[in-house]
Amino acid sequence: MQRAFKRAYTSVSFMAPIIANKMSSQQPRLQTLAQLIPPLTYDMHKGDCGRIATLGGCDEYTGAPYFVASTALRLGADLAYIICEKDAASVIKGYSPDIIVNPYLRSTANVPHTGIEERIAPLLDKLHAVSMGSGLGNDPALHKTVRWAIQAARERGLPLVLDADSLAILGDSPELIHGHRTAVLTPNAPEFTRLCKTLGVDSTAEEATQKLAQRLGGVTVVRKGKVDVITNGDRVFVCDEVGGLRRCGGQGDVLSGAVVTFLAWGEKYKSHAWKHKDEIKHEDVTMLAAYAACMLTRHASFLAYDDCGRSTQSSNVLEQVDMAFDNKFDQLLQAVKPSKL
Repeated sequence: MQRAFKRAYTSVSFMAPIIANKMSSQQPRLQTLAQLIPPLTYDMHKGDCGRIATLGGCDEYTGAPYFVASTALRLGADLAYIICEKDAASVIKGYSPDIIVNPYLRSTANVPHTGIEERIAPLLDKLHAVSMGSGLGNDPALHKTVRWAIQAARERGLPLVLDADSLAILGDSPELIHGHRTAVLTPNAPEFTRLCKTLGVDSTAEEATQKLAQRLGGVTVVRKGKVDVITNGDRVFVCDEVGGLRRCGGQGDVLSGAVVTFLAWGEKYKSHAWKHKDEIKHEDVTMLAAYAACMLTRHASFLAYDDCGRSTQSSNVLEQVDMAFDNKFDQLLQAVKPSKL
């Protein structure tokens, strides 16, 4: 009964007039966002709806990369890989049989450290987008590998999502991502402040998010908060979709999974993997992907909180991802329905 009620949910949103007016922001139309979503047809093959991966997961943090990969699968990506530290792999494999877990990363305590890059590189060649940082931790050996992986992904032209501990790597070496316009950073408040300090931006200024994106050469920055501010330094979107009231750990990983999925779909859109009118400019795909992901994650959080209240956990948010997607896009999509026997 409750699920049927939520299927009929009508979107409401926070009003953010001060932020919107001062930043000359806008919100894309749902009809535009829906164009990035691959239509389901009988002509498709495995991988046509996206192959994504997330680099992260150590012995201390095993849930974060699972949230990324599982979100991608629940949204409709075909294949989701986790590239994690060896000691985290067995635990993560136990969460789900649907995710492909590769125990290629090595912490300082685990040797040898040779051959890691050679194992990861062929997987990067298969992907449409990659997320890095969720559950990575602070181990220097893991950070060294992710630094290499960021560069390797850039060389392949892969869209990137950088969150959590990968943002600490950028704090030391912002040149790693500078000018990569299909990259999305998703800092929370402390991470945003640290990045601003590194790049000489006043984090309290009204246009700090835009200035940070500009200093990074036009990457898209998602500044998470009461409203999500999304900008590549030129355009600004403000996502004021109603979310839940809980701030449990892991919701940012759900967001990363949604962003990397829409980025992968954006690559398929740009390559005309399905027939469309090419109404979206290719340079706008990254911003649209980030906005769509923020909207869906916030709505899933709202639905989870409506169910669970104060006891809401990120696993509850994950369970609402499919419903959030249906509420926003189901009526707009022209999916092929299985024929009746």
